Amino acid sequence: MNKHLGILLAVSSLPGNHGIGDFGESCYKFIDWLSDNHYEYWQTLPLNPLGPGYSPYMSTCSKALEYRYISLDLVAKMGLIQKVPAHNKDCIKVDYYDVGEFKKRELGLAYRKFMKNHSEVLHKFKTLNPWVKEYATFEVFKEMNDNKQWNEWDEEYLDYFKTHNKPPRRYKDQINFIVFLQYLALKQWNRVRRYAAKKGIKIICDMPFYVGFDGVECWLNRDQFQIGPDNKLFEVGGVGPDAFSDVGQLWGSPIYNFERMKETGYQLFIDRVGYLASMCDYLRIDHFRAFDTYYVIPAGEETARNGVWKIGPREDFFNKLYEKYPNINLIAEDLGDLRPEVLELRDEYNLPGMFICEFTIFDLKQESTDRQIVYPGTHDNETLYGWYLNLNDEQKRFIANRLGVPYDEKLYDVIVKYIYTMPSLMTIFQLQDIIKLDNSGRMNWPGTVGDPNWTWKLKDFSFMDEVKYPDWNWFK
Repeated sequence: MNKHLGILLAVSSLPGNHGIGDFGESCYKFIDWLSDNHYEYWQTLPLNPLGPGYSPYMSTCSKALEYRYISLDLVAKMGLIQKVPAHNKDCIKVDYYDVGEFKKRELGLAYRKFMKNHSEVLHKFKTLNPWVKEYATFEVFKEMNDNKQWNEWDEEYLDYFKTHNKPPRRYKDQINFIVFLQYLALKQWNRVRRYAAKKGIKIICDMPFYVGFDGVECWLNRDQFQIGPDNKLFEVGGVGPDAFSDVGQLWGSPIYNFERMKETGYQLFIDRVGYLASMCDYLRIDHFRAFDTYYVIPAGEETARNGVWKIGPREDFFNKLYEKYPNINLIAEDLGDLRPEVLELRDEYNLPGMFICEFTIFDLKQESTDRQIVYPGTHDNETLYGWYLNLNDEQKRFIANRLGVPYDEKLYDVIVKYIYTMPSLMTIFQLQDIIKLDNSGRMNWPGTVGDPNWTWKLKDFSFMDEVKYPDWNWFK
């Protein structure tokens, strides 16, 4: 049996010398481990700047990278700073505020040395990446306005680029610092990608369907979103009650103005998809069903119960996307309470979908296919072992009967083997699942904001000596 296996692990969850996983040595060591153990894929969470609650799914910019992922050790090797002593190296939870303040101090020193000798490099980077000046300006303007949302800024900042085509000179240094962070982050990420390709590892990145309201896309493209003349949202995104939550999920994200987008050929959205796909081998589109039907909740609601479904751009969007990017590799996150048209849209463009075993194992009618990517669960689920521990005796006996094995202490191992051997295009386990970690390792609780979401982190790489899955004799 030829199994195509991968591991889902956020960059932030890798061990790191400075309180968080980053684009440095830990990435390379992890890629080596994947290659040595015959894995083919590394799936990450979105790499963009973190949003409210440090969520990677509500970013301030779709094209920028999170500066906390910059490796200070690699910056030191560039000769821009002295080697930085370890900081919270052995932590098992990321303190994003602490990491951000710590790294910005060191990166500020690196920036000043860089600009003395390499300012022309930064100028070239801005020329090749025109989006970066807008993003950097947004970040500086936000700081100048006490970190308020852009729609609460002073007038001179609110509509700045309507009357100017260059950032203000008085903020040149602060803006160049943000650009410098993006230069470093992109340089380091591209190096990680080249190394992964050399080792035979394909990288799957994640794209949220929506952008964050308090971000550069909404600030500069208000006509592309359902934003009122008062610069406030009058409806927001989310999903209705489903398997994750009986009250639905109120994301608060801005809704696209698809009628206006259609007039521009969906340029803003298509450029976003194309750019993110260029950063990886496969791009997983989160909340794929919204291209068919998207859920709209009146602004001000406290839950997602009172929303309605509206028709999305469907084939019109994808025809234009593939016209511009004919070789793009996408994965459809086709989860939730779906109508048949969602699957028809997925299949029309031959997109692989997802099969979540924690949702399906008790339904004898549901079986995976070789056009699906099989997961025990995603970052939004319990870890597989946490899920197993929360099963009652009746549920465990049902699984044992379904798999034709005794109900004993080895049942978890049998479940792991079953998932590994299911028909699939590829099978992706969270790393937490193959090191048999309970829900102390869970990454996210949908419908909640803040700690402990997104904070789980490996202390070190000792798991490499403990992992026993997969047993490759299964596939002989």
